Amino acid sequence: MINYKQLYERVGSVIGWDFSRIEKKTKVVGKKWKYIRVVKRYINKETILLDVGTGSGELLLEVAQFVKKAYGIDYSRSMIKTARKNLAESRVSNVEFKLADAKRIPFSKEYFDVVICRHSNFYPKEVFRVLKPGGVFITQQVGEKDKENIKKVFGRGQNFGKKVGTLMNRYSRELKKAGFEILKKDTCNALEYYANMEDLIFLLKNTPIIPNFNIKKDRKFLEGIERRYKTKQGIKTNSFRFLMICRRPNP
Repeated sequence: MINYKQLYERVGSVIGWDFSRIEKKTKVVGKKWKYIRVVKRYINKETILLDVGTGSGELLLEVAQFVKKAYGIDYSRSMIKTARKNLAESRVSNVEFKLADAKRIPFSKEYFDVVICRHSNFYPKEVFRVLKPGGVFITQQVGEKDKENIKKVFGRGQNFGKKVGTLMNRYSRELKKAGFEILKKDTCNALEYYANMEDLIFLLKNTPIIPNFNIKKDRKFLEGIERRYKTKQGIKTNSFRFLMICRRPNP
């Protein structure tokens, strides 16, 4: 089983959670939403915002200009170190990054107007506690079918073999149990074309998509991917995401 904390600490010290170097070259077809645009619909200049699992803070720094105050928490020391470095290099003055576990968010109850979480663990009861009545929680998560063809070649992978909808249904039950009203649920299965094998390998090295990925040991699988999925547009795979928007009801 993959050691997620060890992976994130390693990635955090090297690149943070910034994959822009390959994203700029990756062609995406059929994407239904852009997460940052979804978030912007629910924030304004009076909003106090929390980003759970902020990583190296790129998303939070991008939306900070639209809110009054923004906080990012992450349990990885290297991610927070990189986030603070990114903050220092930016012109943003209304953001703070804190080393903290999502199980115990270090803020008082009903503190935030909006809480967001992208591709990270969250705990519905704790999110509910720190949200103001009427506050909104927005999360985007990686679904079971993500990089499906890649996982099939390897015969292993993140949530490999799980029934589609398992994760979203579990989160739905937990969020409702915590007291949330679910405003929206959606899924998106978009095609992705990575520019070359080097970009795909960079992704696999720095994410949990393929547990214990090793270039040398997994060489035959990489060769199989290149042989079967290399196209004129790039290395073909897919991105499967689900989106949930919830509200803490008013009394």
